[in-house]
Amino acid sequence: MSASAPRRTKSATPTPIGASALENLRYIRETIAAAGTFTTVPGKGCIAMGITALVASGLESMPGLASSWLPIWVGAALMACAVALYFMEEKAKAQGLSLRRAVARRFFMTLVPAFVAGGVLTAALVHEIGRNSITGMWLLLYGSGLAACGVFAVPAVLVAGLAFMALGTVALGLPASWSPAILALGFGGVHIALGVIILRDHGG
Repeated sequence: MSASAPRRTKSATPTPIGASALENLRYIRETIAAAGTFTTVPGKGCIAMGITALVASGLESMPGLASSWLPIWVGAALMACAVALYFMEEKAKAQGLSLRRAVARRFFMTLVPAFVAGGVLTAALVHEIGRNSITGMWLLLYGSGLAACGVFAVPAVLVAGLAFMALGTVALGLPASWSPAILALGFGGVHIALGVIILRDHGG
């Protein structure tokens, strides 16, 4: 009786993945990464916020309005927030996204505490500290909130936040007479630069 032939075993060599499969994997990986990034920061909204700040700085520079700097800037901040939210909603609709998704909520909840802290400290200290200290505090708090949002947003947001913080640090050591110019450079210039970058690289 002859010995039976040895059974052949399957090769352990893995089947190579085709180029189309690799492309699909790359697309899935990029989609997952994008889902954790807040891309709805509006370029047009940032530019509009910057223009609002420049108008506020111009109003404050008028001799008859110089003493009203606080209500001018508080009003400008409220208007800037309203404008930014409008353009953000418009961009979200264009992207087919919702501002209620998880990454959007993280973005807002990272930034809102800085606004609240700024409001509380301003109300408590406006008659106790110099104008340059108020200016530095505004820029530092807003910048820290924006930089923290950079973890969830496009990289330009983090860079803008650091720029605000740098300007705030400088403002603390400058005379109060420099405050309108520093605020215009920060809330005006940095916002406009951020808006231009976002429009160029991310649209809207």
